[in-house]
Amino acid sequence: MKLLKKSTLATLVGAAALTAAGAANATIVVGGENGYEFSVDGNINQFFIASDQNNAGGGQDNQQVANGLLPTFFGFNVAMPEINGLKVAARVSISPSTNNGSYVNGNNAMEQREAYATVDGSFGQIMLGKGLGLYSANNILLDQTLYGVGATGQTAAGNQNTGTTSLGRIGWGYDYANWRSQIRYTTPDMNGFKAAVAVVDGEGLLGTVGDDSEKDPRYEASLSYATAFDGGSMKLWLDGMTQKIKYSTAAGSERSDAYTVGGQLIFGGIEAVASYYDSKGQGIGGLGLGAADANGKAVDGDGYYAQLGYRFAGQTFVAASYGESTLDRGNTEDIDTNSMTTIGIYHDVTANLKLVAEYSKMETEYHSSATSDADVDVLSVGGFISW
Repeated sequence: MKLLKKSTLATLVGAAALTAAGAANATIVVGGENGYEFSVDGNINQFFIASDQNNAGGGQDNQQVANGLLPTFFGFNVAMPEINGLKVAARVSISPSTNNGSYVNGNNAMEQREAYATVDGSFGQIMLGKGLGLYSANNILLDQTLYGVGATGQTAAGNQNTGTTSLGRIGWGYDYANWRSQIRYTTPDMNGFKAAVAVVDGEGLLGTVGDDSEKDPRYEASLSYATAFDGGSMKLWLDGMTQKIKYSTAAGSERSDAYTVGGQLIFGGIEAVASYYDSKGQGIGGLGLGAADANGKAVDGDGYYAQLGYRFAGQTFVAASYGESTLDRGNTEDIDTNSMTTIGIYHDVTANLKLVAEYSKMETEYHSSATSDADVDVLSVGGFISW
């Protein structure tokens, strides 16, 4: 057996086919030089998170020790030798939470986010299985809170808690790409341009837990352009999705559509990201909350985020970002606007150890006079060990 070191793709999020990043892992070539490879990768991340909520009815302080936006990942990768111009590979990962209650049945603390195979050739790539969706993937993968905490979730009692993971900027500037069962085709690189289309297992009766209603497939697509120049690089993207959905309060079905457009610019140590999205029937953050009004009609939403940072000596990334997610008025208690400002420092001590300090200011405005607006300060300190 031969042990090699190589750079892998953003293993921390398990998006191995989507984005290049610098986590290092060990690859074992099984059976000598026969071309088969097996590798493992992953991370453990942990944060001390302190939140302070204020609204007209008072507020609550909450402190916890938990993972951030990312759960723990442990990934297994297999790559086969190229035969007749085809290269076949597969990835399966598990992503448990480090949070309390992870051993309790029924709380989804042990997640199965990835299980897919890829076939690469001169025609491009075919992906079969479960992985990160196309719509809004670039938004989350380039967000600074990916390696932090960002927004926390509000419980029924009103206190802030991360649950299995925190929210990052999901619902506070973009929709969630989510991990979806899919059949996907991606074109080869065409002078920087790439396109991808996917048929995805979609939602059924949105708004009902455990529904067994009929559902149509979800269709997603992405078009991107990437180029490098002296001293920097640029990436632009346009993603979209569409699906016919029946909402829990609707007599018939509604069409849910969304698109997002964005870009990233790196020049010297400066890194800037900006994106905008527009949706119908996706709700806040693409998670279904407020997706339909009281009559079962799909509710419109939109949002954006802008991020600016500087990477010192390639090791310390200091960044600030602001984002908003807004829904048109639907049900009486639907969220009207979520906005969040985040400032963070992300320092790579080594290739396998990242330290993070992050502060976020969350603000929520409700259109109903019966619900008071709220703001939450979230301070988190922690980091990642990756392999």
